[in-house]
Amino acid sequence: MHEFLKGIHRALGVGVGYFPVAMSFGALATGIGVSTPAAVTMSIWVYAGAAQFAALEGVKQDLFWVSIVLTMLLINLRHIPMSLASDRIFNSFGLGQRLFLAHGLTDEAFALDITSKPRSHFYYFGIHILCWLSWISGTWLGCQIGAKLPVQWLSFALPSLFICLLVDSIGDRLGREWLVVAIGVGLVLVTQGWGTWGFLLSIFGVTFVAVVLPKIFP
Repeated sequence: MHEFLKGIHRALGVGVGYFPVAMSFGALATGIGVSTPAAVTMSIWVYAGAAQFAALEGVKQDLFWVSIVLTMLLINLRHIPMSLASDRIFNSFGLGQRLFLAHGLTDEAFALDITSKPRSHFYYFGIHILCWLSWISGTWLGCQIGAKLPVQWLSFALPSLFICLLVDSIGDRLGREWLVVAIGVGLVLVTQGWGTWGFLLSIFGVTFVAVVLPKIFP
């Protein structure tokens, strides 16, 4: 249990970042006529953000289901090298444990896995379960209140995940993480009307702050 709770604590930043993105997925799904059970089931079994958003676009355009599935598979081809890289961590675990961890091997969970020192499978279970439940619950909530979400929410969802990942990587000395959050939120709000350029500017701005702060306050 101690290792499991350590994994949950390690994944809190990613879980917080997943939630608004998953809410956006749920809101978009209900907006194009996908039922709540279908959207939540997709988040449970597919559990791949980019592929799920691509599937929604395919449904919206009324594409043939084979085209949608192939698109999702192509987007998820990156999981092959990720799985190979994770083998050095998971190869000592049992088959059932590896299968469960493989299902939760998202980009962000993979980053947490490979940057942690080797631990028991309970630690990795904590990471993957926290991220998975955050994605599922966010999807469900997005389906419930999707029609009430402001348009700006959808623009802020992806930058919020990026900010949470940066916060998790810089630590908490001198409250640096809260400064990054504040600057990140401010940049996104100021540049949200600038389209793609605003989105890129906010990402570069937060990255610059996250890199410079540790040098100013080592």
